[in-house]
Amino acid sequence: MQISVESLSSIKKKISFKIPAEKVSAEVEKAYAEIRKHASIKGFRKGKVPMGLIEKHYGDKMADDVMKSLVNQTLFQGLQEKGLNPVSYPAIENDELQPGAEFNYSATVEVYPEVEVKDYLGLEVKKEILVLDDQAVNQRLREMQESMAQLVPAAEGHAAQMGDFVTFDFLGSIDGVPFEGGKAEDFQLELGSGRFIPGFEDQMVGMSAGSAGVVKVSFPETYGAQELAGKAAEFAVTVKEIKVKELPELNDDFAKEFGEEFETLDALKAKLAEYQKAQEEQRVNTDLRDRAIKALIEKNPLEVPEALVDRQAQGMLEDTKRRLAQQRMTLEMVGLTEEAYKAQFRDVAVEQVKGTILLAAVADKEKITVTEEDLAEQMKVIAEQAHQELEKVKGLYQNNARALENLTIQMKEDKAILFVVEKAKVTEVAKEELNK
Repeated sequence: MQISVESLSSIKKKISFKIPAEKVSAEVEKAYAEIRKHASIKGFRKGKVPMGLIEKHYGDKMADDVMKSLVNQTLFQGLQEKGLNPVSYPAIENDELQPGAEFNYSATVEVYPEVEVKDYLGLEVKKEILVLDDQAVNQRLREMQESMAQLVPAAEGHAAQMGDFVTFDFLGSIDGVPFEGGKAEDFQLELGSGRFIPGFEDQMVGMSAGSAGVVKVSFPETYGAQELAGKAAEFAVTVKEIKVKELPELNDDFAKEFGEEFETLDALKAKLAEYQKAQEEQRVNTDLRDRAIKALIEKNPLEVPEALVDRQAQGMLEDTKRRLAQQRMTLEMVGLTEEAYKAQFRDVAVEQVKGTILLAAVADKEKITVTEEDLAEQMKVIAEQAHQELEKVKGLYQNNARALENLTIQMKEDKAILFVVEKAKVTEVAKEELNK
């Protein structure tokens, strides 16, 4: 067997195979022998059909079986022999199989780029100077008040405003014709939540229970339902009820609702300030890491396989769908389809793949490893965050080799970026300067 490799790009290779005629003939004989065992032709018992009839009736099946067998026997052997590391299943092109003749086929594969990472020591990176917002604690207290608010019927004649919960019927139409999914009864909406088409909630401000009106909006060009995207619509709206939030008073009793440790409102405020500082420190450090990765990519331009970009974009999509589901929302409700989401965030996926590849190269070059002690410590963190027993978490990883491998890879990447940041030339600047 002859194998040759053609480089189509730094991440795409075409590997060609020439399989000798004698190997093809042997596989043809084996295929026909297997087919003959099960061939059913009228007038002959199974296993007794003459070979001439077998060849006449089952020639196409034989060719298909032999091609699959030859590719399975040689493809991954050839990839290994030539040191190619594919990131997705190859695209196969082949000649027509002829018994007694040489068989040729090729496989085009995307492979991991060969990276000689450089200039990763002493990267120049800016870091935001941490400045705590004095109003952040008050804002968080307001959010906690909102979470404990009671909905009570609004006073008679109350004009709806942002933050109110309005129960209403609506019927949507385009050019006077109702459209599918544009009708609902007793629908409850919090004005200002952004759940409806832009402009819809604004036009409901000022309406009162028992009133009716028409809301005029245009569907976004990127709206999920293509038949509605970009079109002007009218919604006949009848308001049935308006409820307003009744907030609890901010006092010591309010603080005690959040745990025995909070005897006073001041104790709750102190803990919130502690949380806010920790969150801001994490945000600043995450931004620093992102800037370091961006600087690393700028120093090491590389081409990345589409298969890895698609995989990353799919992972981002699934994560977004999960987060939306937690808010009882869908992609369609924010005017996106899955394909539109992937297209919109493709550049982000590309940069993330580049960062992952380069950090893996840094880890290899610096001999950064993940020890058993590192894994044990990380599993403790995971157990605490998930409120699970440590032994249960350990068992999950012990019984799932892929999950353990992914955890190890992520931890190794985290170690690599920490190494890059530690070796970087970091300049602290004000947030306003950073955003420029």
